[in-house]
Amino acid sequence: KEASTQKKIEKAAGCILQFVGHWAFIGGTIKERRRCKEYIGWLLQQMRSAVTIPDVSRRDDATEIHIPPNCKGWVTGNRGSELRRMENETGVYMFMALDAKGEERLIIFSHDPGSKVAPTGRMAAERLVNEMIQDKLRDDGGRGRSGSRSRS
Repeated sequence: KEASTQKKIEKAAGCILQFVGHWAFIGGTIKERRRCKEYIGWLLQQMRSAVTIPDVSRRDDATEIHIPPNCKGWVTGNRGSELRRMENETGVYMFMALDAKGEERLIIFSHDPGSKVAPTGRMAAERLVNEMIQDKLRDDGGRGRSGSRSRS
């Protein structure tokens, strides 16, 4: 995979991340290093079970998106392929996580908040996710749709 996960976490955290054997070396400010360590922890936790992040409201590196139940599979893609594609495109780290009530939502992490027009950062990723949700809702609205559809 050419260390794509390593690069993704490195970019989202805003630090330098290198692995030597079973050791991770993280370079950057204390805030960047802590963020990177937290991202790695969540990544490893995802391999075992669902991740619970009770509250992201006080974080300056997170954007939370509640996805309608009928859109979750469309937005995440097969085995997370759509999330990975959007991560690569925008330089963020994102995954589905449970909140304090046990409800699932998408959280987009990056030190870069982005902007309304920037191609990278949390706002760019949020735009892509919202476009996918709108596409799915629009497609589901027709119910008796034909095999072809126009993209506006």
